[in-house]
Amino acid sequence: MDSSGVHTIITAIVGIKPGSVDKLRAVLAHLGDPSRVSPITLISTIHFARWVIIDNDTRLLFTSNFDGSWDDYIDEFIEKAADGLDAIWSNCEGFPDGGSRNRDAFKAYVRGHQFTADLFYSAYPDATVKNIGKALRVEKSFEDLLDAMQ
Repeated sequence: MDSSGVHTIITAIVGIKPGSVDKLRAVLAHLGDPSRVSPITLISTIHFARWVIIDNDTRLLFTSNFDGSWDDYIDEFIEKAADGLDAIWSNCEGFPDGGSRNRDAFKAYVRGHQFTADLFYSAYPDATVKNIGKALRVEKSFEDLLDAMQ
C-alpha cells in the first residue's frame, strides 16, 4: 500500500474491452458533467480521483489520493457510488460478475491492476480532507469578519 502520513493512494491500470472506448468516454463525460452532483462528493475522504483513457484508447488509468485505509476507502466508494463504478469499469476487461457490489471480487480486481508508486509526495501529509475543509471555513469566516469591519 502506498501512503504518506494520513494519505493513501491507488494507481490502477486496466485494459478497455475492444469496442467499448466510446461508451466509456460517454460514461466519463456524463459522470464528470459539472451540472450534476457526483456521488463521489459523498465520499468524505477523497482528495482527488481521476480516470484517464491512455495508450491509444486501450487502457484506463485510475488514480486517487484519499485519507485512511485502502479497504475503508473502497468500501465507502462501493456504498456511495457503486453505480458509477460499475458504469465505468464494466467497460474494462476482467470486471467481475456482480460488479462492485461483489465486494471481495471487486477489491481483488482493483488490487490485481494496482501499481506501486515509485514516488509519492504530499505537500501536507497530515492534513485530512476534513482538516482542509475546516481551515477553508475558518479562512472564510475571518475574511467575512475583516470585510464587516471595513
